[in-house]
Amino acid sequence: MVNLFEHFDENAKALFETLDIAGHHDETVVLVDDGFLPEGIISPYQFFANYKAPQKRRARYFNEVDVPRFWEIEGNNEEAWVKDMSHRRAMIYYHSEEKRRLVSHVEWLDQHGNLQFVNHYNQHGLHFAQTVYDLEGNMIFRRYVDQQGREVLYENFVASSTILTWKGSQYHFNDRIAFYIFFLKAIGVDLSHVVVNSLGTPFSILYHMDVPGQDTLFWQESSEGEIPANMRIVFEESSERPCRILIPEQDEYDTICAQLTEKEREYVAHCGYLYQYEKQNQYTMNVLTMTNSDQIEHLQAIIEACPFAHFYIGAVTEMSSKLTQFDRYPNVQLYQAIERDTIESVYHQCDVYLDINEGKEIVNAVRKAFDHQMLILGYEATAHNPRFTAPENLFTKENEAAELIQALKDINRKKRYFKVRQHYQQTHANETTVDTFNQVFKR
Repeated sequence: MVNLFEHFDENAKALFETLDIAGHHDETVVLVDDGFLPEGIISPYQFFANYKAPQKRRARYFNEVDVPRFWEIEGNNEEAWVKDMSHRRAMIYYHSEEKRRLVSHVEWLDQHGNLQFVNHYNQHGLHFAQTVYDLEGNMIFRRYVDQQGREVLYENFVASSTILTWKGSQYHFNDRIAFYIFFLKAIGVDLSHVVVNSLGTPFSILYHMDVPGQDTLFWQESSEGEIPANMRIVFEESSERPCRILIPEQDEYDTICAQLTEKEREYVAHCGYLYQYEKQNQYTMNVLTMTNSDQIEHLQAIIEACPFAHFYIGAVTEMSSKLTQFDRYPNVQLYQAIERDTIESVYHQCDVYLDINEGKEIVNAVRKAFDHQMLILGYEATAHNPRFTAPENLFTKENEAAELIQALKDINRKKRYFKVRQHYQQTHANETTVDTFNQVFKR
């Protein structure tokens, strides 16, 4: 069996982790390599470039990007840029905020501010790919190079063609699907059962593959109330590669099934997700908020109404006086310019996460709270990650956050109330058990 993903995005990560927890440690292939794939995952670039992860190498820090002489690099915790005198000539983007200013890609601009090309960097600091754009901002081509700087792959987005240089020969493919099928056969994985999570490129590969097998589609998107046309192919008896559809989200499963015949429903099942928590919730009233913004409505009212709770507030930047004034409260602990080790420490120490700050989310805070089995409470208007925050645990800001304050008082008074809100969270995240998942997956 092989898992086949187009991108290693949040959906692919969730499915990958679920399959791993359930005991299915199969080969995983990601077609589009962003340079930061986990160890053990295969991509066309890594395979054909014969990529070997160098020891003692890391991603480039933002000020390690190569720039022309006398040009300057400036930046903050969210992004960086390259300046030529007063002109901005490039934008530097980080892989993730949690990785602290490590470069993912750099967009280079012409003298008029138009995008010219993008240089892509990987987790070992290698400039491994470049994408070139036309004046309208459309991709023209992308070229990948190996660790010696030799071109391995050339993708022409205008002609939808690919040129592969491998083992001293050149291979020309008129479309991406043909190239990907060539790649899958070249790596020699078992193609008798392929797991995909998209009706796009991965599903098209299955449709055009000349190898017999039975496949599984994990549908992780929203159908918007209408069965996608490609999904209808699954219900055709004539398919040479029969495919089942497993849907992790209960609401989407109900929506899809409502539009199917009884016969078609035999192809579809609800499966849920599995999560590996970093710790077990201890039901303490240690409450955490991570923010780079000092805009936290009704924070004072919450702190004063909940003397039984200890509030930890962390920022990866320096805090303004608006936040530092809360240091006068005995039940408040502030962490300015918080270090990664301290972030890990407070996440292990706290059992409640308050998602109540304005502005951007930092350090993937809400998902990290979920992974630490923290109860996530917040404001409806500023919820940063609704996927992992139950609607029942989101409140209005009215009456100085009276509803949120009452929820904090309730979970402090009775452990049962704490567990009820935890159950809301787990249900909303479509959490299941290993046995239940495997019963559906292996059917």
